[in-house]
Amino acid sequence: MILILSIEQDESTVDIIRWLCYLKEDFIILNNNELINSLTVNVNTSEVFITTSSGIVNFNEITSVWYRRGNFTLYDCIELKDFIGDKITEFYNEEKKDLFEYLHFLLSQKPSINNYNYKKVNKLIVLTIAKQLGLCIPKTTITNQKRVLEKALKDKMLVTKPINDPINLYGDTYWLPTYTTSIDTEKTNSFDDSFGVSLFQENIKKTLEIRSYFLDDEFYSMAIFSQLDEQTKTDFRCYNNQKPNRTIPFNLPLDIEIKLKTLAEKLSLTSCSFDLIYTPSKQYVFLEVNPIGQFGMVSYPCNYYLEEKIANKLKNYDTSKRSSALIR
Repeated sequence: MILILSIEQDESTVDIIRWLCYLKEDFIILNNNELINSLTVNVNTSEVFITTSSGIVNFNEITSVWYRRGNFTLYDCIELKDFIGDKITEFYNEEKKDLFEYLHFLLSQKPSINNYNYKKVNKLIVLTIAKQLGLCIPKTTITNQKRVLEKALKDKMLVTKPINDPINLYGDTYWLPTYTTSIDTEKTNSFDDSFGVSLFQENIKKTLEIRSYFLDDEFYSMAIFSQLDEQTKTDFRCYNNQKPNRTIPFNLPLDIEIKLKTLAEKLSLTSCSFDLIYTPSKQYVFLEVNPIGQFGMVSYPCNYYLEEKIANKLKNYDTSKRSSALIR
């Protein structure tokens, strides 16, 4: 039985499910909004039984795991609103946090693609490790002082991006995402002398951007010609739906792939997406890594059929487990 941990309406999850159905593989999905009605754990035997509206999940029957997104959601029967109630609720939430951490630990013992425990990385640590491995990274400054920012702008053009994950504000009638944004002297003039701590990087001239999906020690890379469009040249995610960027399959140099593979190993990532820039001076500049890995945008334009590869990998885990059981 293949277990998929995901969120509702995730297109990549739907694509994988279609392939698993085609391959006639047994699977079960736990979405983050699917309430766990009952849960029993035997720590001595590592047995876990979870009951949801969809049925019962027995961890002993799980042969492989694909962690896509989300977490477990346990039905709460506690509704206390006073001060003491708030403290009890806080305590109960910490109890659940440790319990879910244990469940993910048990699942991490099984063959898996991605892992909840490594669903997030620290961008600053990643940049430092990448530099230590010999990858070129953008000149990066973190400051809350206008004078430091102005000094940096004298030497180069800058962009700013979140240190953590981007924030998306949305409601019934609006969606306000955050993008990498260019910073110049005119914008800086409107800043206070001190502002919220922010990350600034050199705005590197590029020939193209590269999104490379890493799976099974293989790289599936795509070149994005985003610099030809004013709307997408700073951040290709500012999609021009009227005239989309040209995208083509791309091969990274072997030495770059080796360094990226080593970076993935140091971060305990078996599957992820890397973002890089290729400059007019023929230099590869590492930007960041997405530990969960967006692969749909690479798979379809480049005909990599990554959805089939992921489904088959999960299937092979399942087949291998059943074969081992027959041998015993």
